Amino acid sequence: MAESTVSVSLEKFAFKQIRGSGLRLTQPRRQVAVVLAAVDQPLTPRELHQALGHYACDLVTVYRALADFERIGLVHRHEFGDGSTRYQLIGPDGGHAHYVVCRLCHHREPLDRCPTPQLEADAAALGFAHISHTLELFGICPRCQSMPCS
Repeated sequence: MAESTVSVSLEKFAFKQIRGSGLRLTQPRRQVAVVLAAVDQPLTPRELHQALGHYACDLVTVYRALADFERIGLVHRHEFGDGSTRYQLIGPDGGHAHYVVCRLCHHREPLDRCPTPQLEADAAALGFAHISHTLELFGICPRCQSMPCS
């Protein structure tokens, strides 16, 4: 499937989820969803705001849209250890990415799978509901490993 086709289907899925949650599909929410659907990496609210263009909506509105999206389970939150929170759309199949992040250069690579479904099932067996998770791994990337120590 071509990237633009994936982007459009993610957009449509996001719009449907927003409406289905009882939220209004306002222009700012629509714009934030479109940008998130078009990229293949998590973005900070500031990066999202820049991608929207400063006149589309203000930064506070971007934060509010992301908070709404997180509350309805539309985005996955990432913490890469640099003090910035990033967000990425969750696909129609519930798919989302986890990353391994270099401690030195902050390069990040997505992992091929989510290893936590059994952990979530274990939490559900304990009676918990509305379970979510975050998982990021940290290490030293091959490039930084090959650099001489200073």
